[in-house]
Amino acid sequence: MASTILSFRKIFRLIFILFSLYLMGDAFYRWDGFRYYASFPEFLPGLALTIILWSVVAVFMSLLVWLSARLLEWFCPYVGWKIRAEHFLLFLFALALLGVTIWIGRHRIWDIVHTQRKILFLSLILISILITWLFRNKVEQWMRIVQERITPLVWLFGILVLLSVPLVTYHTWVKQAVKAVSPPTPQHTASDRKRLNIILVTFDTLSAQNMSLYGYYRPTTPFITEWANKASVFTRLEAASNWTPPAAASLMTGKRPWTHRVYHMNSRIVKGKTENLPLALKNNGYYNMAFIVNPLASVKTLGIADSFEVAPLYSEFGSPASLFGWVEKSLSQLFAGKILMYDWIIKGDFILRRVIDMISRNFSKTIVPPERAFNRFLLNFNDNLPEPFFIWIHVFPPHHPYLPVEPFMGMFDSSPELRTLKSQWKLPLNLSYKDEMQQTVDILRDRYDEFIRYCDKQFEDFITRLTTGDNLKNTLIILSSDHGETFERNFLGHTGPHLYEPLTNIPLIIREPGQNKGIVIDELAEQIDIPPTILELADIPAPSWMEGHSLVPLMRGKRLPSHPVFSMTFGGNPSRGERISKGTIA
Repeated sequence: MASTILSFRKIFRLIFILFSLYLMGDAFYRWDGFRYYASFPEFLPGLALTIILWSVVAVFMSLLVWLSARLLEWFCPYVGWKIRAEHFLLFLFALALLGVTIWIGRHRIWDIVHTQRKILFLSLILISILITWLFRNKVEQWMRIVQERITPLVWLFGILVLLSVPLVTYHTWVKQAVKAVSPPTPQHTASDRKRLNIILVTFDTLSAQNMSLYGYYRPTTPFITEWANKASVFTRLEAASNWTPPAAASLMTGKRPWTHRVYHMNSRIVKGKTENLPLALKNNGYYNMAFIVNPLASVKTLGIADSFEVAPLYSEFGSPASLFGWVEKSLSQLFAGKILMYDWIIKGDFILRRVIDMISRNFSKTIVPPERAFNRFLLNFNDNLPEPFFIWIHVFPPHHPYLPVEPFMGMFDSSPELRTLKSQWKLPLNLSYKDEMQQTVDILRDRYDEFIRYCDKQFEDFITRLTTGDNLKNTLIILSSDHGETFERNFLGHTGPHLYEPLTNIPLIIREPGQNKGIVIDELAEQIDIPPTILELADIPAPSWMEGHSLVPLMRGKRLPSHPVFSMTFGGNPSRGERISKGTIA
């Protein structure tokens, strides 16, 4: 009887149904957020892809359970244990049920979950063993009943898997082949070729308040400080928002978030295909390239990829250092830009991601060093790059996790704490924290400062290689960020409802070709002022749809009429068709 109950087919049926029910519940949760920025037809391909991938995971899980149960059946008679395979299945079910219960109530028992994990896990095992012992005589009957009752569900979810295959195939390969028609190339004049080359470098999550250039007490940016001596330095530039998608959209359009309406991950810029900075440059003869390491700032995600001649996927700049990294890179290469929510199955709050994180190896240095993006551009730069060009390089550091390489790790705090990925992930990132955690948060700030120091060195190496010969005689270089980071006021990280100065005060350094004297500008300015500034420096009129103001007059020692400066976050609002009803504006 045990071998009959233990057939792989029956175990798979049970696990397949449990996995499918979990996914259906998660699908309603995802749709509740997805509908804020996209339509149901755009949701279906992501759901179909997840159904297929989740079913594959169910197959492997079933195989693992089946092999473990068979091994237990073989081993127990030798030691005199009266444990059957169905007991093992009941134990696993009880353990999973208790684990899910703890996960659902994790916010109420946060301290226990994060400080006493071993005790909690041991308790779950002991309780599961007790449940198995109490119901040991009923499990066989239960198994028969369950197998009979789940048959309709097996057929239903099996049909969904079959229907998902052609839908994913169409969106991944067929539809992309139809879209692969190159847009017409604008006609350029001889005067276009005389315009400035432009290199825009943005460091993700770089707060001006942690840079020694702006008066920070630690020497976090010695090279940038020296380099800025011959540049225009803006001390009071405010980010459009407190996280990447809306800030990147503002940087590429010159519009505020309430206009471009990018409030969420995967939101597309309203009128983004026709109203964006790189397209305005392209229409005036510029050759555009984007090297974006953060997927949230990807030009494909923002919907402006057609404005760039070259825009490699973000996954091309990192080396997988764990199982999660390998899975993420594989999914990105296959489905990024083709299916929204292609990474659903490895989202941070999806159960598979938690399992992957537990079994993935730990590491102590960044897997996306800035040099990857810099080097990728330099390869093109040294290969007869068409001029004039506009290059946007967005590197991931100093974004969390703060893992600089030696000798920068430990430069400002020699303690052994918070030097690895998993140790940093234990902290409540992008969440509020209690007062008693401030000392630990301060250590994390030290790691952030060390990461900035590492970025400074990476930027120095980039500029050194870039300035070989006369490469920069007609090239404008701009250094900035998308948003900042905070380690105070009981909030760690970024996003959320807060618009504190460490989150919104970002650097802006503009170095013009041949500039020999620096200027420090203390006037208030906005992130949306960067696009019209770039256009004026390129001798291109700013279009009327840009809400920002050119900062060139300030760079020439003049003054601008005073005007309001805004930063905002509207995460609780739909991106399409509805009025803004909640949010924070500063």
